[in-house]
Amino acid sequence: MNRLVVSAPELDAAFEVYGNAPIQGFGTVLGRDLYFRARHDGWSFDVADHRGHFPSDGFFDSDGFYREADYPNASYMPHHEAVMIIARCLQEYTEY
Repeated sequence: MNRLVVSAPELDAAFEVYGNAPIQGFGTVLGRDLYFRARHDGWSFDVADHRGHFPSDGFFDSDGFYREADYPNASYMPHHEAVMIIARCLQEYTEY
């Protein structure tokens, strides 16, 4: 399986991206879990709240972080594109 492992010490983040249908990313940022998923015609990015709950699991009123956007045929997004999207989300989260 093709897997990209990324370290971003300037953002206190590390994650890996792999798979197709869906493409997924797992890792941490500032000590919190992160999750990226690209499937069908969109992607989503979550950072868990202080209790470890993801907004996409129904915890939207927490101190977690969530972003999503349309992306045609996201299930087969190139992994390097997923890394760039995650990096933009991480930048937004750390400035949040």
